[in-house]
Amino acid sequence: MTLKIAYISDERFPSLHTDVQQVVKTIDALGGLGATVHLIQPRLARHLFVSKEQRKARICDYFNVEGRFELRDILLWPASDLRVEKFFHGLAAPLKAALGDYDVVYTRNLLPLVATSQLGLPVLFETYRALPISDPRAWGVVRFALRGKRFLGISTHSAYAKQVMVDSGVTPELIGAIPNGYDPSDFDSVPGKSEVRKKLSWSPDRNIALYAGHIRKDKGMDSILELAEDLPDTLFVLVGGNEQETAELAANARARQLDNVLLTGRVAIKDVPLYLTAADVLLIPPTAQPLKVGGRTVLPMKVFTYLAAGRAILAPDLPDTSEVLKHEHNSLRVEPDDRQAAAQSLKRLFEDKTLAEKLSQNARLDAQGFTWGKRAERLLEFIAERLNS
Repeated sequence: MTLKIAYISDERFPSLHTDVQQVVKTIDALGGLGATVHLIQPRLARHLFVSKEQRKARICDYFNVEGRFELRDILLWPASDLRVEKFFHGLAAPLKAALGDYDVVYTRNLLPLVATSQLGLPVLFETYRALPISDPRAWGVVRFALRGKRFLGISTHSAYAKQVMVDSGVTPELIGAIPNGYDPSDFDSVPGKSEVRKKLSWSPDRNIALYAGHIRKDKGMDSILELAEDLPDTLFVLVGGNEQETAELAANARARQLDNVLLTGRVAIKDVPLYLTAADVLLIPPTAQPLKVGGRTVLPMKVFTYLAAGRAILAPDLPDTSEVLKHEHNSLRVEPDDRQAAAQSLKRLFEDKTLAEKLSQNARLDAQGFTWGKRAERLLEFIAERLNS
């Protein structure tokens, strides 16, 4: 069965935001398996007179995808800095989908979820968050949409998030725990570590621990600065962040008198694998704050690109990553918010070359099961199950 899928998103394309990257990689992979996928999105005001072909080409180049999907714009309210288009798009996109004879409407946005459900269209909702805990109001909206006669189910990115929803009363069969992935082609042209370090003007011999992602305080950056204090001979590279976030974190590092922290600011998404390859160890901040305090970070997408980079990984021992990161198999997991344990484990990774090589090799092997193509296969299987239930 070849599915015709309408993916509704009120985000801007292209964009540095991780969720936008996830959408594009997912729909391109679905298209690669033969599904017909239409991305229904609001058009930026500055793109009003840019052809559809040009806009799609920009998206494909930005995210390094083949473009196995089609753009379907909503022109009722061109996207602007006011983001008013989210409301209009949330109502208009489901109507557009209703006229398109789609097998599935797929979305991460609440307003089109409710509108689509009320229109009686087969709708699949996706979220990476453990919504009953992190956002009870949003979860209430999802529970309302669940009552729709043709509500297909929920796709979430981790077994942890699924279990939280099941504990809140949702039938397990309605939820597919389908992890995100990485694109092998992102690493195709990346040279070896020594060559990359030379290109980046980094020391060929210094121990380097690297974090790539958002650098807001709620992402656990303080825990990395603590590591930098405890291991002064190690270079800590933090990749990501806008100008304000970078300036704030740099000020924090200066206040701690740290001269072993390098902030790159934002880099192009397609260049991230270059930076990952240059590191010895890749860091998930060793704190429970993003998961249990902020509640917005659940099995972060960086885990899969970290694995694909084939580097040792240091991560907190938390339930969301436990299905992917295995202690002393493809990572070292440490008690979250135990500063001494984190520093000792990181030092161990630098000193025990045999262990680091074992973790690196297993990470690279395990990554093969978490490509975007594998994710698309699991999604199509889940959708087929729900359509036939």
